[in-house]
Amino acid sequence: MFSRSAGYAVQALTYLAAQPSGKLTGAREIGAAAQIPMPFLWKILRHLSQEKLVRSFKGVRGGYELARPAEKITLGQILAVTPDSGLASSCVLGLSQCDDKYPCPLHDLWKKVRGEIDEMMRGTTLADLAHTAPRASRRRLRTRAPNTTNS
Repeated sequence: MFSRSAGYAVQALTYLAAQPSGKLTGAREIGAAAQIPMPFLWKILRHLSQEKLVRSFKGVRGGYELARPAEKITLGQILAVTPDSGLASSCVLGLSQCDDKYPCPLHDLWKKVRGEIDEMMRGTTLADLAHTAPRASRRRLRTRAPNTTNS
């Protein structure tokens, strides 16, 4: 539903949210943990820094941290600074003109779903995602791990 960059931004920020307070985390660690290609991740982190969602510190002991507590950053705020910011408000069929006055065939149904999505985006914080992420990450790693048994 969202672009790859939006998904990677959410993954990177969720990883940072799961780190202990005050810990600076390097981009390579984030990339390895979230399985994000480094050139893509550096671009995303630079953008998130410009948007004041993360702080970056240069140098040997540098890294990234959230600019605000994870409880104060919502999924909606993250997606608002990505290329997907208008996704939930666009026509589900991709029509250029679709509104209450000139609705597409799915307008009323999508309007209801869009409202539920907006509510979920506003009500879900990075802290919520970080709380559930470890289980999902373990499951993903388990399913992708190569079979190392010799038969």
